Amino acid sequence: MSSDASTAVVDSDQVFCFRPYEVKRVKYKSYTKNGRSRPFARSGHRIVCDDAAIYCFGGFNPNMAVVTDDDDDAGSRCLFQELWKYDIVRKEWSLVMGPNHVLPQELASNAMILLGETLIVFGGTGFPFGVNCSNRVYVCQPEKKPKEMTEVKVKGDLPPAQYGQAIVYHDGHLYTIGGTEGFDYTCDIYRLNISSKTWECAYACRQDIRDDPPGRYRHEIAIDDERIYIIGGGTSDSAFSLASIPTYHIRENVWSYTATKPDPNLPLPGVPTARKCHSCVQYKTDQGTEIVVAGGYDGRTYYGDIWKLNLSSLQWQLMQKSVLPHPLFFHDAACSSAGCMYIFGGIKFSSNNNVRTNIVYKMWTTIPKLSEICWEALQHYVPDMANRSTLPGLLSVGIPLKFAKRVHEQ
Repeated sequence: MSSDASTAVVDSDQVFCFRPYEVKRVKYKSYTKNGRSRPFARSGHRIVCDDAAIYCFGGFNPNMAVVTDDDDDAGSRCLFQELWKYDIVRKEWSLVMGPNHVLPQELASNAMILLGETLIVFGGTGFPFGVNCSNRVYVCQPEKKPKEMTEVKVKGDLPPAQYGQAIVYHDGHLYTIGGTEGFDYTCDIYRLNISSKTWECAYACRQDIRDDPPGRYRHEIAIDDERIYIIGGGTSDSAFSLASIPTYHIRENVWSYTATKPDPNLPLPGVPTARKCHSCVQYKTDQGTEIVVAGGYDGRTYYGDIWKLNLSSLQWQLMQKSVLPHPLFFHDAACSSAGCMYIFGGIKFSSNNNVRTNIVYKMWTTIPKLSEICWEALQHYVPDMANRSTLPGLLSVGIPLKFAKRVHEQ
């Protein structure tokens, strides 16, 4: 199937057309559940996903504060102390945990990953930004009861309390890189041994060492079996290049810079412009690990472009058929195991105004297996499948177990 292929299934009433690389707005059911039908518009939040659901934690919106005359903590009301779930099959938002639960107070520009069934939240800041920062680790299993988020009791050489850092899991360790407390920026690397719950400083950057990258925040991370790549990021008044990528060699415990190749179909420089506050996801294909970078800004210019980088060939490709409806930054993205990228929230630049959003977009970053295309078609033609069939019922009509579990046993 060619790179611009599309697959159509036709009947007398409607058409299902599968188009990879096309950015689509995700529809959801509008109804009231737990007092609200969906998350408010926000920026500075984090999302993760598996093949069945998207989880959104935290965020900030200065226009959503509820202030009273005797309110001396109005700023904190701009932060969203909540965990939301979007059910991909049912197309429904639900509030998993809110202010009535014990949740972190540092709700902006933290970092979050999904490890199996466990959400891990690290760092972040309260309001005013930089005054209250975190170096605490929280975990929860949103599909299990009781619904709670607990702080992990750790020891060792703890990383500084910061926000805007990036985290990744590798070989039994949680790595955190970079961040700021509002004035100084780092690119130091700390790692937490998940088994012993012990922190250690793996690498402290020095500006007198040529290959040590300068400090930054709101960058993203990509990883292969041996290296961690730092994708963009910046400071309050700068943004870093994506043409030459700081690369941490895990086993050798050294930094270097990885030169990337421009898109051969574009005039030079043919690579993404420097940016921060963008999103980045990664997934594995037959051609190796690929990452997709979307949106961001550099302090002056706002971006709605989408780029792909293959970590084997190190060649950038501008996704010319993929573009965000508006330039977008301070959003977040997550990717399913099959390569479907979801983008939620952020600040969109439209008509010379910055407006926060709560829209979900999806884009297939690759051509998936035929079974995934068939599953998309089935959801299109049977939108109430979750309410019509039990797990045994889905299995009895030939739906594979891995797809049936996306409907039930969540």
